[in-house]
Amino acid sequence: MSIKLKTDNLSSGLGNNFRNDLVDNFSEIEKEINKLDLNENGGRITKEELNKKLDKLKNDFMKDNEALKKRINRILLGTDIESIEIVVNRILKEKGVSN
Repeated sequence: MSIKLKTDNLSSGLGNNFRNDLVDNFSEIEKEINKLDLNENGGRITKEELNKKLDKLKNDFMKDNEALKKRINRILLGTDIESIEIVVNRILKEKGVSN
């Protein structure tokens, strides 16, 4: 059984770098899920293998979560350049100054 996740039709509202990181993460998750199907043990993995994979996912999640917290703090402080550019461009479009 192959699983196909929606990995490439995510909004770019939070910025292209963040979106691209999410797409990459979902692509990696999709690969790992599909590898489980190809496992020579009939789709079964050992508890140790599962724990190792879960630990890696947890560590990756924690790292990404921390990066997101930092980004949110920069946005709240008004120091996140990418978000500022998005807002300024949106305002300029609304006012008819920019296309």
